[in-house]
Amino acid sequence: MLVYAAKFILGSMPQPPQPAEEGPVEPGSYATGINIHNPSPRQAVTFVKKAVLLFSETEAVKEEGFEIPKPPSERREAQLGPDYGMQIDGRDIRQVLLSGQPVAAPLFIEGWVVIESPLPLDVVAVYTVRAPNGTVSIATDRVIPTQV
Repeated sequence: MLVYAAKFILGSMPQPPQPAEEGPVEPGSYATGINIHNPSPRQAVTFVKKAVLLFSETEAVKEEGFEIPKPPSERREAQLGPDYGMQIDGRDIRQVLLSGQPVAAPLFIEGWVVIESPLPLDVVAVYTVRAPNGTVSIATDRVIPTQV
């Protein structure tokens, strides 16, 4: 089994009320898209996707709060035909993978989307951030699988 763990960062992180306070990221608006492609020219692949919510703006943060292990969401099955692709975006993460948890946009959340596949996939995460001054940055990250 190949396991792909793609980091997600979604929502708006406001300026802290006190300049000395520190959040999990700098103030700004964040979006993540996770692109998945089946590179096989002949074989469909069925895989499992789930999310692990590590931080939500709705939770009170304590110093030890970041060290508490978090459980994964319910597993959801998906399929890609030969050479097909799909995207998991913020809406999918919030409404499908994390359904039942209070994480509606624009609440700030971060965590992992985990994809378990019996066959190799191309997985690329795309991150966009808009700083409070309006500057926009974009970055991509090819997700390397772990074999388990």
